[in-house]
Amino acid sequence: MAEVYEVKPEDTLATISDEYGIPEDKIVNKNKLLSTALWPGQQLEIPSKSGFDEIKAPFLTTSKLSSSLPELFIGPRVSLAKLMSNSLDNEMIYMGNTDKKRIALTFDDGPEDTYTPQILEILKQKNVKATFFVMGERVTEYPERLKQIHEEGHVIGNHTWDHPHLPELSDQQMHENIKATSAEIEKVTGVKPDLFRPPFGEIEDRQAALLSGQGYRSILWTADSRDWEGLPAEEIVSRVKQDARPGVIALQHNYHASGPFETVEALPQIIDELRAEGYEFVTVPKLLDAKGSHSKINAFQKINAMNH
Repeated sequence: MAEVYEVKPEDTLATISDEYGIPEDKIVNKNKLLSTALWPGQQLEIPSKSGFDEIKAPFLTTSKLSSSLPELFIGPRVSLAKLMSNSLDNEMIYMGNTDKKRIALTFDDGPEDTYTPQILEILKQKNVKATFFVMGERVTEYPERLKQIHEEGHVIGNHTWDHPHLPELSDQQMHENIKATSAEIEKVTGVKPDLFRPPFGEIEDRQAALLSGQGYRSILWTADSRDWEGLPAEEIVSRVKQDARPGVIALQHNYHASGPFETVEALPQIIDELRAEGYEFVTVPKLLDAKGSHSKINAFQKINAMNH
């Protein structure tokens, strides 16, 4: 049984991390925290240091797990389905590697021709690479803008075709929606995305496991600018800065239907002020380092060693 910790008034992620010897990102990802801020009385599940304690259980067939997980096995005692079931922290990522003072800026819901070119110009001027989670229907409308995002060195992720609420979709509907988006991205850029961000940040564990089996990592966030609410630039900057920590993934948007939208005004301030505090801005894959596909390889290697 994992240990549950009740947050005290004086606690921070750093103090809890130090107390248990568990990296902050593992605590955040285990508990699916959309902010680095904690509140007194909050219940946190403390992950195992090894991450492999439960995997040593007797052999378990996929018939006892979700039928969407692959029918593959590693060694006589451990199924891949069991491994994936117990390693969803690696599939639903809210925070990246905390070893260095780095942050990933991400932008959702584009591409389009109003805010995206302004954001790209700011990123170019500031020499920052970001991650754009794009929608398939907008890729078909603005392929040249997506091509520009790719050619300027930014990473592109899948944000579904038309922004549905994933828990309401069948597995087949979700698969077709995401597959069509990846195909459109690949047609324009020549690269198939392996990052996925669920609309509204809502996805079931089972769905994330299914997507993991298809090669996607589900990327959430740890700092929400809430720029889509029409907040003034100063508040957008404040919201990102209050959650800023090494490994944070910041959510912003490069599309807005109507009304006030001040991400373009806020972005230079966010970059300049956090750089002044010593932060480096990187893409999501770079922020994750060995926590993505390499983590699976390392897990397989450890399990194979256990079975020999």
